[in-house]
Amino acid sequence: MLGDHNKESMFKCLEAIVKNYNNSGHKKAILQEYDTRIRKSFILCIITNLMCCMHKKVFQAEELYYIDASASFDPLNTSITLLYTSWMAGTLLLGLFVTSDELEITLKKAIIIYTLKFNNF
Repeated sequence: MLGDHNKESMFKCLEAIVKNYNNSGHKKAILQEYDTRIRKSFILCIITNLMCCMHKKVFQAEELYYIDASASFDPLNTSITLLYTSWMAGTLLLGLFVTSDELEITLKKAIIIYTLKFNNF
């Protein structure tokens, strides 16, 4: 249970879930908690083992990305952004961001977080 929508208890619970997810040893996630007082957007970046494998095995994954920011969660007022690359069998998922908005600055920050986290593997 995440607690009340957009309240501190929800973020504390989500922070514990992200910590457990990262401690599983194989998956990587990073959370930037939402704070309106300092204009800090909510960003949750998730990278799975399969996504890491795609980066290692598919050469164009380092150079060619597509971004799909069309999905959203209405109850939590968040946006899901998917990061893809092309492959001969279709598209491959390389990353997932959940953000509090779809502003350019927020998506840029999410991509920076994703890049920094991925480079730490």
